[in-house]
Amino acid sequence: MKIGMIVDLIRLDEKLILNEAKKLNAKIELINSSDLVLNITDLNNHVFKDIDIFLQRCMSTLRGLYITKILEEYGFNVINQFKTASNCIDKVLCSLLLAKNQIPTPETMVTFTEDAGLKALELLGYPAIIKPTMGSWARLVAKVNDEDAAKSIFEDRKEMGSWYKILYIQKFVQKPKRDIRSAVVGNETVAAIYRVNDSDWRTNTARGGRAVKCELSPRLEELSLKAAEAIGGGVLGIDLMENNGDFVVHEINHSPEFKNVQRVTGVNIANKIVNYLVEQARR
Repeated sequence: MKIGMIVDLIRLDEKLILNEAKKLNAKIELINSSDLVLNITDLNNHVFKDIDIFLQRCMSTLRGLYITKILEEYGFNVINQFKTASNCIDKVLCSLLLAKNQIPTPETMVTFTEDAGLKALELLGYPAIIKPTMGSWARLVAKVNDEDAAKSIFEDRKEMGSWYKILYIQKFVQKPKRDIRSAVVGNETVAAIYRVNDSDWRTNTARGGRAVKCELSPRLEELSLKAAEAIGGGVLGIDLMENNGDFVVHEINHSPEFKNVQRVTGVNIANKIVNYLVEQARR
């Protein structure tokens, strides 16, 4: 069994996977995306003759997406699949799939001009959240409390390039000072944490949120699995918020950092990922 793990930086998460692979006698070949030269006109002419399955762990979103697509066209199984990654990366696609599969998610509107954006905000009510359609770690996510703030943000986005002119506007959820990250591997919700932040409404650990163990309730397990299935399945991080006695799913991460979930819960997620890869490669 040989797993090709594609990286552009080896973080603690990747080190945990490498350690577990050694224990399970699964060989991992590290593939630095910076070194790749991929022939896309002769799909049989590639150097990956002895790889059984690939694990995509690039931090660079677009780099990882293109590599995944090319590897799939070579005939390889990649975790996560291009379809899954695309559905997670694009927040519009993600919201559409969640809604289509009747998974609770914050009310969201998409507009393409400032005037239409202001109309959407009138319908949703203030405060509201404006997000880029692609992005991670809560970068460029803005909470707007009134029309003046919205106009300022729309003006900035207009100058930032075509992707930022697509206005993804979401109803603000009155959650506690925390959200939830659950980890899904295949058909199992394996663990979850609260991400708590007392000083910022953005609870990402990259924004100073601290990880606290969250017990898996049947509803949390069920909703996480449904969201993962809707998006294409695989190894995923599901972001949820508590709302009126239930949960809403607001984002899904296709290449999740899991070190904090593993550390806080004691669940060996790296082990589960490697076992999942071995299982998928043997199919």
